Amino acid sequence: MAAEKEIYSWLFVNTIPLLYEEKKIERQSKIEHWLNLYQLTREIDALISEEQNGGAASYVV
Repeated sequence: MAAEKEIYSWLFVNTIPLLYEEKKIERQSKIEHWLNLYQLTREIDALISEEQNGGAASYVV
């Protein structure tokens, strides 16, 4: 049975290079991309709701 060969790539955190498995870098990138889109969507939704209420924001907590 042949062992699966792992592929490594560089991930830069600021200016620090880190060597990780490529599949872990890909997974981390997907998570960060999703979180950025989620935060952007929340901010846009808050702006739209403020405009619809005539500048006064109403928040449900």
